[in-house]
Amino acid sequence: MISFINKLVPKNDKRVLLYMPSIRFIYSLGPLKQYLLENGYDKKYKISYGNLAFERNGDGVYVKRFASVKSILNFLVSRHVFYTAGQLPIKPSKKQIVIHLQHGNATFKPLGKLNNIDNGDEFFFTYMAATSDLYVPIRAREYECPESQVKVVGDAMADALLKAPQGVYDFSKYDKILVWAPTFRNSDFMGFKDSNLNTLIPLFDVQDYPALNDLLAKYNISLIVKLHPIQTAPEGTQRHFSHLSIYSNDEFASSGYDWYTLIANSNGLIGDYSTVSMQYLLLDRPEAFVVPDIDDYAGNRGFVFDNPEDYMGGHIIKTKDEFIQFINDFAKGEDKYREKRHWVCDQVFKYKDANCCERVVQLSEMSL
Repeated sequence: MISFINKLVPKNDKRVLLYMPSIRFIYSLGPLKQYLLENGYDKKYKISYGNLAFERNGDGVYVKRFASVKSILNFLVSRHVFYTAGQLPIKPSKKQIVIHLQHGNATFKPLGKLNNIDNGDEFFFTYMAATSDLYVPIRAREYECPESQVKVVGDAMADALLKAPQGVYDFSKYDKILVWAPTFRNSDFMGFKDSNLNTLIPLFDVQDYPALNDLLAKYNISLIVKLHPIQTAPEGTQRHFSHLSIYSNDEFASSGYDWYTLIANSNGLIGDYSTVSMQYLLLDRPEAFVVPDIDDYAGNRGFVFDNPEDYMGGHIIKTKDEFIQFINDFAKGEDKYREKRHWVCDQVFKYKDANCCERVVQLSEMSL
C-alpha cells in the first residue's frame, strides 16, 4: 500500500533522507553525511536522518518507536534516499533515486537471497553500490535485481579509512599496534548465530587471555580487540590487560577511540569474514584471518565465494600455533603475503581512492 502511495506523492528534489535501521548501524552514512556537510550540500538540500529505532527489551520483543513513521514520511517526499544495512520496505518511484550503500560493499558474507536467513524481498532501491565488477553479479543475485542497477562506485567506509588522520593516539610506549576485528558469531540482539563458536574471540577462552597478553608483551605489541556491534559480550570477565584490551561495542564507544581512525593508525589487522578485513587491504599493511570455524560458518551463513580463502590476503589462522607464528612474523616485520594481498585488492576494489561519496552523490544526481 505504501509503495503504491509512494508512486503518487510528488518528490522534492531538495529533500534528502539518510536512513539506517538502528543508530548503531550508521556505517556508510557517517562518511556520506560528512561529505555532504563539508561540501555545503546542506545549504541547498534539506537533509533528514531517519532510523527504525528498534531495540530489544528484556523480554526479547522488538520495540519500534515513532522514528519509523517519520522516516516513512520523509521517504515519501524525498527524491534522494540513501540506505545502510537495511531499508524501508517501500518500492522507490521513478521520480526517486534510492541508493543502498550497505555497511561495507566488499564482503565475504552473502546478503539478501544468498543468505541462509531469508528476509524475503529486499529489492527496495534504485541502485546498489559495489566496489568492483567482481561483485556486480553477486549483488544482483542477492537482491534479485538487474545487474544494471548495481553500480561500481566504491565503499563509503573506505573513504573514512583513507581520510582518517594520523598520529591521533599516543601509542609511544608500544613498538607496534595490532587491531583485531572479529565479526559476530552469536547475537542476542539479532536473535541468531552464524557459527557454533562459543568463545568471545576465536581460538581463545577467557582463561587464555593472560597467556595471550604475555605473548604480546614479549614483543611489546598492543592488541586492541573491538567486538562487533551486535556481538553478545558477557559481563564480569576481565578483558583488559597491559598489552591486550577487548572492548565491547558500548565500551569502545566510550573509550575515546574512533574506529576507522584507530585502524588507520595501526600497523596490522586481524580479521576474519568482516568487511573491515577487505577495507584494510587499501592500507597495504599485514593482515591475518582467524577462521577456525570456516566450515561451520559456511554451513550456517555461507560465503559469496566458492573458496573464500582465495580472497584472504594474509595469514590464514585456524590454530593457536598458527596465531603465534603470525605474531612472530608481525613483530619481526616479515610480510609474507604482500603479493597475494595486492592481487586480492585489485580483484575487490576498482577504486583505491577516497572518493566513493563523491561518486555516490553524482549517481544520485545531486549538484551544487
